Amino acid sequence: MLHYNNKYIVLFLITLLSSSQVNALGECGLSCCIGGTNTSGVTLSENFGLSVQYERMNMKTIRRDSQEVSPDDVINQFWSSGSSYAVPTDMLMEKLSLIGAKPLNERWQILGIVPLVRNNMDMRRKMPSGMTMNMTMDEISGLGDITLMGLYTAYTDAPIRAKKRLTLGFGIKTPTGENDIRNPMGNYVHAMMQPGTGSWDPIFMLSYMRAWYPLITQINILYHLSTESDQGYQFGNQLNLDLIARYQVSNYFNLGLAVNAIYAGNDRDHDGLYSQEATSMVDNTNNTGLRSYFVTPSVQYKIPNTGGNLELKYQLPVYQNVHGYQQVTDSRWMATLSWAY
Repeated sequence: MLHYNNKYIVLFLITLLSSSQVNALGECGLSCCIGGTNTSGVTLSENFGLSVQYERMNMKTIRRDSQEVSPDDVINQFWSSGSSYAVPTDMLMEKLSLIGAKPLNERWQILGIVPLVRNNMDMRRKMPSGMTMNMTMDEISGLGDITLMGLYTAYTDAPIRAKKRLTLGFGIKTPTGENDIRNPMGNYVHAMMQPGTGSWDPIFMLSYMRAWYPLITQINILYHLSTESDQGYQFGNQLNLDLIARYQVSNYFNLGLAVNAIYAGNDRDHDGLYSQEATSMVDNTNNTGLRSYFVTPSVQYKIPNTGGNLELKYQLPVYQNVHGYQQVTDSRWMATLSWAY
């Protein structure tokens, strides 16, 4: 049986982010969660791996194409006398994920992710009278969409401390999170603020690792095929490419650097339950879909004489090009505490 005890072989899945500027899991979506899981070593455990991962994403900047614009610029573009128009000014999206990995045999492993999400948004609205008001949405929180994955080791040149490894991933994102929360006025809360998506989405992953110890490199490709939800909303399909390098500085510390490329297609609101194009920037599917590039430095500390480790990541955007007007990621922090048994 292959022993998954090399903490430097990264089996990266990725489940692309949401198709709009964000979805219930944030712009990075499951890609950040699963990526952190694999670099932590949970999927390399011999018997069972357990991980708790926290993500904090801050969003404030609004872009049109790749250019930054202010909330007032957007309001003045779309507001008309006698109507109202709202634009987000600040968004904080948090996610706490419990992740478990279990090897089935020398080739197959299963992975489960249970997320809890908490979303907050500040907005600016120009009223029919022409007066502008700042307001805060009620916090949205709850269980997100549970994901189940199967990992298949298609090729490895050694059972331990491999220099080459090819891994395939197949999975499904289930509709366990709520996607029909309403505001006090009885309207559906913004689709990307809902804890869940309401859809069954297939996930496909390919990961190739090449090691020159103590340097490890990794290429990951993931495709997230989004389907229509029970409320008629469909996030766009997503494609993610990750280039990762990790270096063992000492017996207990690893340093990493990743470049992440993300493509997300446009959303569709088939039944029109979430769309308010004339009054809200974020409730307009014309303002969905993007191309983004990030750099992600990381540091990992392996707890001596245990199977545990702590990993910290900071993700910074270097280029973002959006369809229409969208609020984009300014920064993302990720902290992962993992244990391999």
